[in-house]
Amino acid sequence: MIVYNCPLVPFEFFHALKVPFRRIRPNSIEFQKLHPNVCSFCRSAVCSVEPNDVLVWVDSCDSMRRAYDFLKKTNRSFYLHVPVKNDKVVLRAFADELRKLWEKLKETFNREVPVSELEETHSWFLESSKNLEKALFEDPYKAKELFESLSNQEWIGSTKKDTLKVLLVGSWVSEELVKFIEDSGACVLNATCSGPYALLSDIQMKSNVFESIASRILSKKLVCGRFSSDRKLSELVKSFEPSAVVLHTAKFCDFYHFDGQILEKLKVPFVSVEENFSSGGFEQTKTRIGALLESLKRFSKPALNFSYFIGIDSGSTSTKLVAIDRSGNILLQEILKTGADPKESAKRLLMKSSQELKISHEDVFVVATGYGRDAIDFAQERVTEITCHAIGVSYLYENVGTIIDIGGQDSKVIRLEDGKVVDFVMNDKCAAGTGRFLEIVASILETPIEALGEESLKSKQELNISSVCAVFAESEIISLRSKGYHKQDIIRAAHEAIARRIYAMYQRVKGRPPIVLTGGVALNKGLKWALEKLMGVELIVPKNPITTGALGAALIGLQQKT
Repeated sequence: MIVYNCPLVPFEFFHALKVPFRRIRPNSIEFQKLHPNVCSFCRSAVCSVEPNDVLVWVDSCDSMRRAYDFLKKTNRSFYLHVPVKNDKVVLRAFADELRKLWEKLKETFNREVPVSELEETHSWFLESSKNLEKALFEDPYKAKELFESLSNQEWIGSTKKDTLKVLLVGSWVSEELVKFIEDSGACVLNATCSGPYALLSDIQMKSNVFESIASRILSKKLVCGRFSSDRKLSELVKSFEPSAVVLHTAKFCDFYHFDGQILEKLKVPFVSVEENFSSGGFEQTKTRIGALLESLKRFSKPALNFSYFIGIDSGSTSTKLVAIDRSGNILLQEILKTGADPKESAKRLLMKSSQELKISHEDVFVVATGYGRDAIDFAQERVTEITCHAIGVSYLYENVGTIIDIGGQDSKVIRLEDGKVVDFVMNDKCAAGTGRFLEIVASILETPIEALGEESLKSKQELNISSVCAVFAESEIISLRSKGYHKQDIIRAAHEAIARRIYAMYQRVKGRPPIVLTGGVALNKGLKWALEKLMGVELIVPKNPITTGALGAALIGLQQKT
């Protein structure tokens, strides 16, 4: 079995030699010999190599080169350097490398295949590639068939058409991501290296088959981010006319950040997501993409005859419930610790509210939001917290420019225009800038977390916590305490460190006043003071800042009654 790591390989060799071949793909374990800062796709996908596999390994990035250093010790391996440049001199040199690889593969697999047969295979490959490009827009099922026959990879993309179209660009994406987008009501064109665009080129067959194959590899319609900062994304966007773009990168892959700048100039709605293939975290990716898609479509359902509408926000720390009637009047607001079972917590809140309001479940339309929303299977609708916070806050206040939501495990800054989400950024991979960081501060300083705000307002000395990492900041706090500084001053410094992190997020989305502060941390007067001092503007804190997401969810249910 030939195993390859990148679509920049001479597929024609594998077909002509009639040797089974496949591409590496991520799984749930990591290759432990690679440094933790190596690209997460590489660390995970390398584990799919079996001891008897013969490797054709492209030097597609530093991570793949490091992986090859280990794999060549255990597997029969052939290393292929794909040049960045594409001119006549480089083309001839690369063609010579391909010719040598062809001879070595023939010897390895004991195949006597004449060059004429390779030429026929190459001709078939070029013709099929042209048909593949045409089928992408006319017949996705045909495109799937052609792609799988050319690359021996399973099709990762849509085979259906939809008015809502999402273009995937960046690094390797999985079927799971495509399925999530399709389940959200959109179709997908996968223009990452796991999709059909990785096979498309625009060349005429040359007399020398090795030069012709070299030219095909170096003349991709959408070159890999490793080879160029100008990937002709504009042409792809113009051809596909996507409703939105998802820029997908693997953790510690730095080749696709230029794509974000191009997409900003094109003014196409997009979101950047980063995936760590071995450690999960797909829920965060779903929230980002889900919020983008929700901003593009209206919630619409047949007329519903419900009298009450309940929103349940299942957060990592607490579960919130808001019940409203058909006029939008808030009837009830409840909060409960989420605990180990988000579904059970939500169910208990729903039963309690039904008893208090003396209503039956048949009269209630439930919308779930928050990280635990998918676990709440009794909800009729599930919506991301980004959209719910926007709707909930806009219901309470007019013309809100920005929402800053600081929860127990994440923080979000959402920019609004006319009550609609136009941009957002989330911090959900680090405790810094979240309620979790304040829990650490409270624990070190032996102060109830509810008292942190009042204590910090008693501060008389300005200190500085410079780190933006919760782990290092914790060390700084312990150091300040050991030097004898007052805890009030240390708490104030912690608040100011969080404020700086939040302000950076605010600047990133080009936030503007009026600004509404929500989430459990909004009740911390010391942090509010630190934010207002840094931002130079007064923040609005709702009467109940913890339940705005649940309120938005309930209002979404209400919007669907007519």
